[in-house]
Formats: sequence, C-alpha cells, structure tokens
Amino acid sequence: MLVPINPNNRLEDEKTPYNEIVASLKQAGKMLVVAKGEAILFEGETVDYVFIIEEGCFRTHRWINDEDITIGFTFMGDIDTCPYAFINQLESTDTIEALTDGKVIRIHRREIENLQRVNPMFNNFVNSLLSNYIEVLIKRNIDLRTKSAEALYKELLERQPYEVARIPLMFIASYLGITKERLSRIRKKDSQVD
Repeated sequence: MLVPINPNNRLEDEKTPYNEIVASLKQAGKMLVVAKGEAILFEGETVDYVFIIEEGCFRTHRWINDEDITIGFTFMGDIDTCPYAFINQLESTDTIEALTDGKVIRIHRREIENLQRVNPMFNNFVNSLLSNYIEVLIKRNIDLRTKSAEALYKELLERQPYEVARIPLMFIASYLGITKERLSRIRKKDSQVD
C-alpha cells in the first residue's frame, strides 16, 4: 500500500521501503481530530511526539521579542514536531496550531523507539527525514538572503497553491518576514499581471 507523502518531502529511494515505515508509524500512532485554532504542540511542553498530518494545514510559530513569528507550514503528508526538542527530550520552543480543521496521527517516542528496534531501516528513514529538514532550512535561509519577498511568495504559491489559499495573510507575511500590507501589495500586483 502506498502512503501519501507530501511531494515536497523527498524521503523515498529505490533501496528503502519508506512507505512501509510510514505505514508502521501510522499504525503505531493515534488519530486525533483537530479543530481550527487548536494546538497540537505547545511552547514549553516536553516533546514526546511526532505528528503525521493526514488532513488540514498547520502553522509552526515561536514568540521572539514579543512578536509571533511564523516558522513554517505543514500540510497533508508532512511529518511535524519541534525536532530539536524531540531529539534532545526538551521543552518545545515552538507551538504548532491548526489553521484549518484537520486530522493528525500522533506517535509517541516509545513507539518510534520500538520501531527502530524492530526495523533496522527505520534509522535510515529518520536520517533521511532529518537531512531533508536541514536542507529545507538551509534553502530557506539562502532564499531569504537572495530573493525578494515577491519571488518567495510566488514560489510558495507554485509549490502549494491550494494550501496557501487557506492560510491567513498575516501568517504568510510573518513567514516571509514582511508586513501584511506589503503582502497585500504583492498580491494586488500579481492579480493585475494575470
């Protein structure tokens, strides 16, 4: 059985049955129905879970100098948590909240550890997941330094058009590091070009 994985996650290769691993994770986890605005992970909470997004759109954010900063978005097929806190068994510095009604599968650390013992390929999967995450962060850092907010917005729209339409502008603006008003001008300019 093929398990849907977000096409922006490149976790599969010919040698590793990652679809089976994701299916094992899903089976080990617990399905949660999440209402719009509800958090699945809170800042300050010890991170003992990872989440597979089954439905909906989620936002990861952090408070920095009394400002709510959007770090990223996750969509169907994504695997989400606060990675640093999860790996080091620390309290989360992030909050992950639902921007729409959704469903997630919550997998506890002990279930992941059990899967690692049973399936030696699981460590390859985790390494691929982490290396992909690092590459996404590096690319985002480079993009923020080398591309305009307008170019970044267009790329986000091309990559996830349906999902972006469901995200409030203030969160997209925060993610891009611009004001909501500037994003509105970019959107207006784009609509005049089309």
